[in-house]
Amino acid sequence: MSKLLVFLAFCCILMCQVLTQEASGRQFCDRLFANCLREQPTVGTRDDTVDLFNSYCGRNNRNWRKLTRCELVKASCIVTMVRCENGSCKNVADSLRLNKLHCFTLVRLNKYVVSRIKRKVLNESK
Repeated sequence: MSKLLVFLAFCCILMCQVLTQEASGRQFCDRLFANCLREQPTVGTRDDTVDLFNSYCGRNNRNWRKLTRCELVKASCIVTMVRCENGSCKNVADSLRLNKLHCFTLVRLNKYVVSRIKRKVLNESK
């Protein structure tokens, strides 16, 4: 029983670490996005990189919505720093669409794991 308890405690610590890293990564991306929006009146909403990315993704996906420079900055940050994926059109679109849903899902997953561990420990102690 003690080995199982140590293993479960290790899993909880690991899950907390993952959730903390993701939250801090998202906070960094949110700050980066806020800084970009603050400078947007000076720099503008488009540049060559954004135009190329939008035209490429628009050719491959008819439903592609053109992104602004700041949206692309935020999506790139989320895709690379939080999700550790490449910057494909699909990943960028998913990161912007699922940004809020992803945080909610991780919180629910963590609560589910903790409740399962508690239930298992209580059942074994009986």
